[in-house]
Amino acid sequence: MFRHILIPSDGSAASQLAVNAALRMARESGARVTAVHVLPEEPALASVAAAPTENTILADIARQAHTLNVDCTTLEVHAEQPHSAIVSTALQRNCDLIAMASRGRSGLASLMLGSQTQKVLTHSKIPVLVFREG
Repeated sequence: MFRHILIPSDGSAASQLAVNAALRMARESGARVTAVHVLPEEPALASVAAAPTENTILADIARQAHTLNVDCTTLEVHAEQPHSAIVSTALQRNCDLIAMASRGRSGLASLMLGSQTQKVLTHSKIPVLVFREG
């Protein structure tokens, strides 16, 4: 079973479904989680992406994990290539699973997760569990 699950989140509804499922999986298996939110490295994009609701994404995940008695670490990463940041964070943190949504937000925010899922699948040597809406 998995011992350490990386959960990338962009705060979208699809991402929240993946967070919920991954946290339940962690609780049932006794795994710990690291929740990561990737922001653009470009300063102009980072200020747009770091809206007040964005600042609560990791705090909300930490609260959910606490409620489920799941050990949770949160991490905000600034990166030019979100998929690379997700994969490298999983490796650096010794995660044995990446659990993420099949797509994220639309528009500018979709660059942060949804369009990155395929790239994570392609570049990760760690298993990736993809959650679909519906």
